[in-house]
Amino acid sequence: MNEQKPIPIEQQIASLPPLPITVANVLTVTNNPDSSANDLVKAILPDQTMCIAVLKIANSVLYGRPKKVSSLETAVVVLGFQEVQNIVLAKAAVQAFQPIFKTNKEAMAAFWDHSFTCGLAARIVGEHINLPSGQFFVAGLLHDIGKLAMLLAFDKRYDPSKWLSGISTMERQKEERQAFAISHEIVGSRLLQRWQFPDNLVTALQYHHTPGNAEKLQGYPLVIQLADFLAHMYTLPDRPNEQTLKAALTTYLPDFEKQWQMMHLPWEDITLEEWFAWLKVDRDNGSGILDILAL
Repeated sequence: MNEQKPIPIEQQIASLPPLPITVANVLTVTNNPDSSANDLVKAILPDQTMCIAVLKIANSVLYGRPKKVSSLETAVVVLGFQEVQNIVLAKAAVQAFQPIFKTNKEAMAAFWDHSFTCGLAARIVGEHINLPSGQFFVAGLLHDIGKLAMLLAFDKRYDPSKWLSGISTMERQKEERQAFAISHEIVGSRLLQRWQFPDNLVTALQYHHTPGNAEKLQGYPLVIQLADFLAHMYTLPDRPNEQTLKAALTTYLPDFEKQWQMMHLPWEDITLEEWFAWLKVDRDNGSGILDILAL
């Protein structure tokens, strides 16, 4: 009996269902400078799942609201257009792969745990360098989403226990390209392009292992590269201290600090440890957000 051939990756990307109409409506509103808060509420309101997600995240410990947000209108005002857009994009993208949540449960749980931690790390770094932290959260959350598309396309050849976890070293990236003639970051960026996500998110995914190759918006993939590293360090059984954290960064990303300084981004001796300490705090405070996005 002939074994069924896996679906080519381009065909797999094209076959993925489009994101809900809510996403397109929200992007239309948030990209229009003349839009009002009421316009954004109207764009989300028909989608009850999305309404609930926005409200729950607005009331999460991570956002630290002193008073409970009880209506979508208040949530939009409190969070702002950009943050609401980020929540909608994140929720829709995670939901698109809901069918494979039920298979490879252990590998998928580890995959989303790392992705969520990377999103939080990217958010922290974005806040500290005065760039839009919510967009960094989405980019960090989705940075490896191309792996899920490859899992669908290549089926058993793309072993989730091997490819969905662990640090993507240069050797590992090379092995992926040789085995599948394409890499997860290229697949992820093409997927976001199909979904019409903003250019900065597409660039962040495409170059998160090679930020120096980006022709523009290099700061986005550079932050995601660092966030990816911090997320991996967070999940180690023995979390690194100040000395071992710096040593690990030099080992895994030897050119990182030079690239960071070339972008004229702030960097002091204590910076890396401070961000890692905040990641531990936010990971505890934001533990329920991933469940909200996945439901």
